[in-house]
Amino acid sequence: MNDTPAYILIQTKIDTENVNLAFELYGAKDGRKSEILNHVVGSIVPPPPALYQDDPTLPVGTIRQVDFAAWGAKASFDYRVTKEGKIIFEKTFVSNFRPWQAVYLKGTKQ
Repeated sequence: MNDTPAYILIQTKIDTENVNLAFELYGAKDGRKSEILNHVVGSIVPPPPALYQDDPTLPVGTIRQVDFAAWGAKASFDYRVTKEGKIIFEKTFVSNFRPWQAVYLKGTKQ
């Protein structure tokens, strides 16, 4: 929530080559300082084995990947906002990423 008297601009930067997404925030300075602390990625789990599903619309011998495998993990970080040396907001954010299997369609059409 923007609780300042000024507008804010949120700009995204996408780097598909390095699989990176960043958000840049611009606004008027009011003396606040924000920090991201104690970032942790743990409980890493490999993706399950690939799933092959018969597809009667594809010719025999055809394999088509329709979903990609992803590792699972639990990530967290602490976010703190201070102003004039006093903490005015503090929160821990936690995300759970479920592992995901690759999915392939296997042609069965004669």
